[in-house]
Parts: sequence; C-alpha cells; structure tokens
Amino acid sequence: MNVALDEDFHVHSTFSDGASTLAENVEAARERGLRTLCLVDHVRQDTEWVPQFTAAVAGYRGLPELRVLAGVEAKILDTAGRLDLPAGPGHLDGIDLVLVADHRFPGPGGPLHPAEVRSAIENGIITAAAAISDLCEATVNALVRCPRRPLLAHLFSVLPKVGLDEGMVPGTLLAHLASQVAGAGTMVEVNEKWSCPSARTVAAMADAGVHLVAGSDSHHCRNIGVYDSVRATVGVTARA
Repeated sequence: MNVALDEDFHVHSTFSDGASTLAENVEAARERGLRTLCLVDHVRQDTEWVPQFTAAVAGYRGLPELRVLAGVEAKILDTAGRLDLPAGPGHLDGIDLVLVADHRFPGPGGPLHPAEVRSAIENGIITAAAAISDLCEATVNALVRCPRRPLLAHLFSVLPKVGLDEGMVPGTLLAHLASQVAGAGTMVEVNEKWSCPSARTVAAMADAGVHLVAGSDSHHCRNIGVYDSVRATVGVTARA
C-alpha cells in the first residue's frame, strides 16, 4: 500500500469551516516540503462562493515545487448517489476534485441523521447488513454521478456514528466496492482526522488498483501534512 506522505489532499480554509486562510495553508505546506496540496471547502446546493474560491486558488497554481489543486467537499444525499453540490452552468469551473463524503447517512429518500439510522437498526426497522449495503450502493452511484474527478473522503466514517464498523462490511461487498471505485478512476483518501478507512479497506482498495492518497482533513494550518493515524493504517509501506 503506497501512500505518499508529502501530499495533502484535504485541507479546509476560511471559505467554509476552516480556521486558516488559503495563504496560511499554502505557506504551511511549503514549509513542510509538501509537493501536492488540495485546498478544499464544504459546499451545498445553495453555495455561491465557488467562483471566488477557485479564483483565489488560481493565484497559487504554478508555484515552484508545490502543486496546488482546488476541491470541494460534498455529502452523498441518497442511495441514488445525488451529491450536495451547487447547481447551475459553470458551477464547478476551476474545480479539480470533488471530495465525496458520507457526512449523513444516505437513505433512499435523502440524507438521514446517524442517530436516526442507529435507532432504526436497534429497533429492527433495518438490519445492519441492509444499512451497509445501502451505504456502499450510494457511494458507487455518487461516483458515477460526480461531475468532476471524485475523491472518496473519509470512506465509512459514518459507520461508527450509526453503531457499526468497517469490520462488518462483507468481504465480497468490499471487493465489489473496490472494483467499482477502481473502474471509476476514483482516488481514495486515507483520512487522518477520522482514522479511516481501516487497514482492511485500504488493502482491498490497493488490491483493486485504486490510487490511495493521504488527507489530513485539516481545519487549521498546523495540522497540514501531519500523519499519525495514516502512518498506522498503511504501515511501513508508506512513502515519506
């Protein structure tokens, strides 16, 4: 499992819920010797600042020894794979990557609060197996619908929130998911903040030929490129 640790594909700024500016994030990345930095902020369907964001990021493209990318992070809304992205012509102009994320649980009719899904499982309304299957289906569908190159961010981070864990994902389903991710040309982030996906999931993705990248999910520039859980997940094969 080769994961480059001199890259950070998940760094937030003051354009959404980050504490550091784009300039502070870029400076921190340069100080730490990173060679790739993806500046990412959360969007929703009614977000209007994407053109201002991409214009600001454009000012940092072409820096010597640092590749700077622009990304937006959007949650999966339902099992059909709809994404919470701003609509309209040109709404993603200048965006390199869409980080596809499971902030809520994607149900058939829309996003569900994790507590609602946990309660449904505990009360026998839905089985754990069905919930996991729905999540994997939603993830694959989201990749198909994504209008820019997708990057799966903190895959399976919603499972502990509903009382489940990655070890409950059947091996056959995990292998199928990995195959679909690879077929879509999607990168998968090994996420520092949420310590996911697990080593088992990462290994399945690697076996399928998926391109794995590291992401700090930084909301402050001091955390950019700092990888403790990522190192533990990928082991000694990580490339510094």
